[in-house]
Amino acid sequence: MFENTFQGPGSGTYIDHTIEILLMLLVAFLLGLLLGYILWYKWRKLYLELDDEHNRLKALHLELEKNHASLRYKCDELEKENTVSRRRVQSLEGDVSGLRFKLEKFESELAAATTGGARMAMGAVAGPPPNPDDLKVMEGIGPKIEKLCNNIGIWTFAGLAATPVDTLRKMLDDAGPAYRISDPATWPRQAELAAAGKMDELKEYQDFLLGGKDPE
Repeated sequence: MFENTFQGPGSGTYIDHTIEILLMLLVAFLLGLLLGYILWYKWRKLYLELDDEHNRLKALHLELEKNHASLRYKCDELEKENTVSRRRVQSLEGDVSGLRFKLEKFESELAAATTGGARMAMGAVAGPPPNPDDLKVMEGIGPKIEKLCNNIGIWTFAGLAATPVDTLRKMLDDAGPAYRISDPATWPRQAELAAAGKMDELKEYQDFLLGGKDPE
């Protein structure tokens, strides 16, 4: 098809040479076009893949943002619940402290009542001592109340001074309504002064009292 163009005149016509050149240019053009198409197709495919990946990542990013917003909302709600729970705990701790204080007070009163009851039982069993004191010296104690004190084991000033006021009130309550008007609040103090032999101070204290009761 292609003749040797270096053979000199007469070996081919000008048209033949022109056609050959055009054919060569056409082949080169077609090869370039084919190569360009291959490269374009390759890069277009890569672009589409990258675009799909970009869209996928974008959708994933939006989903993560939604999840983040949801988690933040849940976190805020948990913080609110935590604050409410902390306040409830503080309130319950205050209630526990109050109940503990009441329990300790109750245990103290129970121990005092138990000690007083034991003392009464021991006094009742043991009977009067050799030299019992005259409890009627106390302002507010007459013969009948002195007998009540003897019945629960109180025979001396020292014994009366060591007896809780609640025990004395229970003694009066158990004796009946007629004795409930008496107030034993000052009896242990009077008995303490008498047991110590401070009779002058006892007299001053009794002068201060009104019917055996503290006027204050």
